[in-house]
Amino acid sequence: MEIIIHARHLDATEAIKNYINKKASKLTKYSNKINKIQFTLKIEGTNHIVEAVCSAARATLVAETANSDMYAAIDLVIDKLEKQVVRQKEKMKQPRRNKKGEITIEETEE
Repeated sequence: MEIIIHARHLDATEAIKNYINKKASKLTKYSNKINKIQFTLKIEGTNHIVEAVCSAARATLVAETANSDMYAAIDLVIDKLEKQVVRQKEKMKQPRRNKKGEITIEETEE
């Protein structure tokens, strides 16, 4: 998994980069199909804004939060991404239905 960190209007310290890497690596326990996560760190007034774009196998997940503390904003955006990844994974597990409402099970070819 590739983690990209962009900082706008601030310098991202090594501590922040390490914190983001540590938190983002925990998302792999929910899905190993995550290819890339791009974090954008911004400061607008007194708010620290963190935006994350996660590129997974079949979806692109986006989360954005604002908080007065950068670390709290990172935690909140990771929580949002975690919920989205779990929801996407559950969505993929559900069987598909045809027009008559019958459940069809697609067989995967190996």
